[in-house]
Amino acid sequence: MVKMFNEPKILIIGAGAAGISAAKRLLEKGLQNITILEAGDRIGGRIHTVEFANNVVELGAQWVHGERGNIVFNLAFPHKLLDSSETLHDFNKQIFVTPKGKIIPQERSIELLKAYYDISDRSTEDLKNATGSYGEYFCNEFYKILKEKSFADKEEAELFLDWMHKFDNSIQCSDTWFDVSAKGIAEYWQCEGDSLLNWKTHGYKTLFDLLLNKIPDSKETLMITEKIKFNKEVSLIDYTSTNNVIVKVKDGSKYNASHVIFTASLGVLKEKHSMMFLPSLSERKQRAIKGLNIGTVNKVFLEFPYTWWTEKCAGFSLAWTKEDKIQFLECHGQGNAWLCDVFTFFTVDYQPRVLCAWVVRQSAKYIETLSDIDIIEGLYLLLETFLGKSYNIPRPDHMIRSKWYTNSNFRGCYTFQSMISEKLNVQPKDLAEPIMSPDNKPLILFAGEATHDHYYSTVHGAVESGFREADRLLKYQMRLNSHL
Repeated sequence: MVKMFNEPKILIIGAGAAGISAAKRLLEKGLQNITILEAGDRIGGRIHTVEFANNVVELGAQWVHGERGNIVFNLAFPHKLLDSSETLHDFNKQIFVTPKGKIIPQERSIELLKAYYDISDRSTEDLKNATGSYGEYFCNEFYKILKEKSFADKEEAELFLDWMHKFDNSIQCSDTWFDVSAKGIAEYWQCEGDSLLNWKTHGYKTLFDLLLNKIPDSKETLMITEKIKFNKEVSLIDYTSTNNVIVKVKDGSKYNASHVIFTASLGVLKEKHSMMFLPSLSERKQRAIKGLNIGTVNKVFLEFPYTWWTEKCAGFSLAWTKEDKIQFLECHGQGNAWLCDVFTFFTVDYQPRVLCAWVVRQSAKYIETLSDIDIIEGLYLLLETFLGKSYNIPRPDHMIRSKWYTNSNFRGCYTFQSMISEKLNVQPKDLAEPIMSPDNKPLILFAGEATHDHYYSTVHGAVESGFREADRLLKYQMRLNSHL
């Protein structure tokens, strides 16, 4: 517990995983004078659990990735809140299909998935000394495996590689793997253990009950919610004075603080940093904002009147050749080009009548401009094209979807290290570097997944970053008190 002679005013910008984690740590260590400004109308940020069909779905973060060293897993595991999405791990349950309705023989699709994971699992050491993009590295390795095993002909190899590319886009959150730094991926640490853990019927929002200490005993709940002010979109952070920071909000309100913890997304920083910070951010910080990248992946959940796929099915992976795409667009028009970037329909845990379409690349942004009807019609056309010969597919009754790019509070999903970040020689730690006053007081501290050196793009990275910046402030306060 830190005892304060003169308790500082702390302002946290953003009520997502990083912001709430920072508030938790500060409150538990005795700092009470905290205000959280949230631009939206809910807690959670890029964690967004919503009710749909029989249960809930995740419009944002979907899984807890890994066990060992994962702070989110460590919080949830003692309370038996997690379950494995084991169907998705089972290569035998993935169905690969072409636009002509041909289901690719299982032994070949299993070889494909093995090849993908063989390359991505062994790549960390290889990538440390790599030059160029992850796409170049992956394609080279894929063709090496193909040469050795020849499990597919030229056309099938192209079709598999195209699917792998899109699947990887959903993981890296890039429009193309040729934008992703091979060296940068070597900096990312995977937590050992099950990488696809779901929150059963409760949803990822349960993490906030854990952070607020509502679980296991609601009587122990931390008073964080009371400190959040919603619909407070920050327009200016003025740190001209070395004593305090003035934060102005779009609604005209104004806040003074001794310290600010900024947790908004890299997408927000890219769009607004030049107008938001006074004086301008350091050149190093600006280069980090420019070099690190944030992409968009969107999900569309479709609820059907009944389950028309088999219980053992993990989902349908859509595999195109170049000729398939040309024929599809000639037949259905360029307006449906976005459908070529839907690479899978996954089944959804605890939702027996729901499929989730994953949309990547520029199409992920484009579909945010389409109406719900356009999207349902498009996805139904896609299902009929690929699966109509093998299944009797009913029309979906309902849909719900994410919109991460057009939402000005996010402007994307999560961070990756790009070829530009390699060229500019910047890392997440450059984004994390706090703005200090001349007398070494941390005025503005930066948290969020984009600021984590090794767990960027993840919720556990965001949580750790919130704790990290709270600890930085606590250390400063202890030093300050020791001199009083």
